[in-house]
Amino acid sequence: MPVQRVLLTGANNLIGSHILHQLLYSNVSVRAVVRSREEAQTIQQQYPPTNPPRLDFAIIHPRDLAIPGAYDDALNAYPEPFDAVLHVIAADASEEADCLSRFIHLETDTLINFLRSVKEVSTSVRRVVVISTLTPFARWLVDPQAERSPRGDNLLASRSVEIDPEYILATSQASDNIIHEALWRWRKDANAQFDLVFLTAPSIYGPSIRPLNNSSDLEEANRRIWNICSNSSNDYAISPPYGIDYYTDVRDLATASVQAVFVPEASNRRFVISAGVIPSRSAIAEFLISRFPELGTRVRADGSPPRRTMSGDPPLDFINTHLTAVILRLAQYRPTEETLIDLARQIIELHRRREWKRVIQS
Repeated sequence: MPVQRVLLTGANNLIGSHILHQLLYSNVSVRAVVRSREEAQTIQQQYPPTNPPRLDFAIIHPRDLAIPGAYDDALNAYPEPFDAVLHVIAADASEEADCLSRFIHLETDTLINFLRSVKEVSTSVRRVVVISTLTPFARWLVDPQAERSPRGDNLLASRSVEIDPEYILATSQASDNIIHEALWRWRKDANAQFDLVFLTAPSIYGPSIRPLNNSSDLEEANRRIWNICSNSSNDYAISPPYGIDYYTDVRDLATASVQAVFVPEASNRRFVISAGVIPSRSAIAEFLISRFPELGTRVRADGSPPRRTMSGDPPLDFINTHLTAVILRLAQYRPTEETLIDLARQIIELHRRREWKRVIQS
């Protein structure tokens, strides 16, 4: 499917920034939706200017994202109409949600409002790609308060709750299915002229496009690796994936997302992007020490909540990648070792900068 111009939401987050990177290097014109002018300026500095410009921005404050019509200005076709939209669902839940069912309801309403805006404002759009992960659902099952406390405020509570990974994965998948089915029904009832493509990843690991300034810059399941690489309880972050053992490297998810825009055969399909099972905390700790001896005094293999061992067969969606390989041409995922090494390098560099800053201040 020929694509010249794309609207990308969530361009400032871990997933969206990697998608933006790949789109720009595919010579696609992109309007990136970000949260502030400062974020727009930071992203603009990463990419050299082109003639004609291939990157512009729309700014929507996070508190406004759920408001009907919030994306109308961003979807304005000036100076060129959009061919496609990539919508990266934010991992943060609304403050209005107080339980999983309420969260599902709010997410559904927000996504339908977004699709309605695409239909009414940007009539040239022929495809909308929706990218999501299962971790927002899983965190409600493990610790609902984690939504309002991304740092370590609920550390003791989180550690004391036994995690049942089979239940969490199945319930998260079911929650995701409810939202997708509602969007399919809306598209049919509204007679929308664009097709829908859904990409779902279980949990996300991988390096950030931008250097890390502090531990709060870590997103998705990367916080779990930070916790393994930090021997200070003060630095501990409540971390995804909240009991979901399956994962995807963020760069592979970005590749699949960009392919979903261009490949005609992806039309009106849903894809699960999964590289398999991430190793246990102790196995990750052992691997990181073997590759980065300087982490020997930092790495902590303890601290995970107690978990039950998965006893049943793995979900077919997460082991059968044939559809993704054939249609999205993602025949091979990055090795787990590559994901961990690239992420650990960023974390080690952040540790070094923090230590140097303490030396200067002292």
